[in-house]
Amino acid sequence: MIENLETLLELRKQGTMTKVSAVLRISQSAVSKRIATIEHYYGTKLVEKSGRNVSLTSEALNLVEKLGPLLVELREALREKREPDKKKVILGVSESILSSWGAAKLERIFRHLKIDVDYHSHRSPLVLQKVEAGTYDLGFCSGKIHNPRSLISESLTSEELVLVADSPRRFQANAKDILSIEKTSATWKSIQNDIRRRNLTPIREIESFFSIGQLSKAGYGVGLIPIGVAEALGIKKSCIQHLKPKLFRPVQIVFKKSKLERPYFRELLEELRTKI
Repeated sequence: MIENLETLLELRKQGTMTKVSAVLRISQSAVSKRIATIEHYYGTKLVEKSGRNVSLTSEALNLVEKLGPLLVELREALREKREPDKKKVILGVSESILSSWGAAKLERIFRHLKIDVDYHSHRSPLVLQKVEAGTYDLGFCSGKIHNPRSLISESLTSEELVLVADSPRRFQANAKDILSIEKTSATWKSIQNDIRRRNLTPIREIESFFSIGQLSKAGYGVGLIPIGVAEALGIKKSCIQHLKPKLFRPVQIVFKKSKLERPYFRELLEELRTKI
């Protein structure tokens, strides 16, 4: 029943069965079956369809408001009961960080502290959602994020964003027209004002920094990507241009206050603050 109720909570956030299916990594039919099971159990209609979108009935909204916080606490309590003495962290990381410099730095820290870790990679907004829901213990996010009151966030560092191309000559020709990350991303929201001040014009929006880097290497255009991604892709230094003044995006961690009750979690936070 817990999984069914969690599906209802996710449906409230996402608004469509398709999005819930993608987030929970289950089929749309499984999503429908879970909702139908809850409706049968409570003997009331919980979902109303409107085209591709769905809306929750007043009964469903009332149920979500009451059970949402309880489900988070229950999930965490069950996990603590299963492994009371084990030092373990379920970690969600922004994919552009984990795929570049984050993997080596984070793994060194977890090995040093002898903490078992489960890594999960998503876009920063989804990482935030999963930390808030109690699915992850800790989130490692990039860019500007909306921090719910239920979470604590700390700024750890910042990462430079640079222009990349297939050759130095391309910077001279089209340096102001760029391939950028999509404007719904957390990184874009943190740099959009700086982009305007530098008179840069996004001519294409792409969902992945790594895709932007690869397209730039292939000669598709000048891309704006984090320096860590440029290095991970092996882009030549001559094909990397640093903006003046330099452009940065914030990198932060998010977690619930209750996690501080674990001594090893507090130790982990101190390591992250000093080693990242």
